Amino acid sequence: MDKRVCLISPKPPMLERTRRLGLDAVCVFTPEEIRKLPADACPDMVSVVLAYHEHRDLLVNTVRALHEQAPFSAVFTVQEEGVIAAALLNDALGLGGTGLDTVTLLTDKWRMRRHLAEHSADAVPAKLGGTLDDITAFGAAVGYPIIAKPVAGSASIGIQRIASRDEAEAAYATLTDLGVRRFLLEEYLEGPEISVDALSFDGHHVPIAIAEKITGTNHVEFGHVIPAPLDGDIEDAVCRTLADFLDAVGLRNGLSHTELKLTPKGPRVIEGHNRRGGDRINTMTALVHGIDLEESGLAYAAGELRPLTARPPAAGAAAVIFFEAEPGRLIRVDNVDEVKNHPAVKEFHINFAEGELIPRVRWSLDRAGYLVVAASSAAEARALAESLAARLVFVTEPVPTEDDHTRQHRELIAELDQAGRVEAAAR
Repeated sequence: MDKRVCLISPKPPMLERTRRLGLDAVCVFTPEEIRKLPADACPDMVSVVLAYHEHRDLLVNTVRALHEQAPFSAVFTVQEEGVIAAALLNDALGLGGTGLDTVTLLTDKWRMRRHLAEHSADAVPAKLGGTLDDITAFGAAVGYPIIAKPVAGSASIGIQRIASRDEAEAAYATLTDLGVRRFLLEEYLEGPEISVDALSFDGHHVPIAIAEKITGTNHVEFGHVIPAPLDGDIEDAVCRTLADFLDAVGLRNGLSHTELKLTPKGPRVIEGHNRRGGDRINTMTALVHGIDLEESGLAYAAGELRPLTARPPAAGAAAVIFFEAEPGRLIRVDNVDEVKNHPAVKEFHINFAEGELIPRVRWSLDRAGYLVVAASSAAEARALAESLAARLVFVTEPVPTEDDHTRQHRELIAELDQAGRVEAAAR
């Protein structure tokens, strides 16, 4: 029989990778996810449809019954919303994948900071807050600037950089407006930001792609460049910091995406995830390093990939740049064909159709689209991507209110509250 895997919330590209590897798969979807899938996405696979965030026992009992009929070799997901469900199943079925203890640390940033403080004398100062007084007291204690952000979440939603006490009230009002009642306060780390996507093999951590990060409005990520232009000593320090972090949180196998700042004191971890990075990092890693992170992670989980022993070399470079448009109703986008058809462009996408409302940027999904380019060096890739993106002209007309988008962001923050789901899963 083919190797059998349980996929949590797979999207069509993951389904295709599963077929390419010759794996037999059972897919677990929420009702919302299955409605968004194309009708022909997985006719050859068994699909289990349930609201697994709210019905954890039903999820475990259903998948356990399927496992008893025909054992799974792995439970796998690359979706942030699926990592808790995958961890519950790994623990319940004894499959050896990343379990709930580790996922708890990676999805609840406050638990992560407390845990790291127990393992390092150089941990980032942090505190749990919920009031304006908490913000000002923390700023007075550690010195401004500071960061306030949701305890759980992703895609840069809700992050507030507070440069002085005078900015604390406005930041607190923004968090309250977004429905954030509990937030993490952290020392602001000076320096450029990078991310590392890695594969771990029984505790041996192999960095695959190190990306330079480009940030913009509201600290949202507006681009990445692979490989990050680092000198050898800094790269070595990054790899050591990555290994120490993954060891500390107990991640021994599979994919990871870790975000770091290169501070004057050396690399410091911002946060980590037991999945591959988003923002087209998988595409760029394949272009530069010849490795499809999703397919490699799935293949290793299913026992179909030999462990890597060293970081793969880079062949050229790649960059992604995301578009920011003036908020309003989209009338048209000028120069699309010129940009899209440039020979260096490997992917191009506009996120909004004519007539749709483009919100002001508060998190990653508010960006107006993206392009990916390949080039011979990191500097060339970044310059070309930024130049091409600048040629696009988004023509919009103003709209009177953003109430609907504020409501949508509140709902998104609640939906992304993995910390609350971790607490529920542990009960």
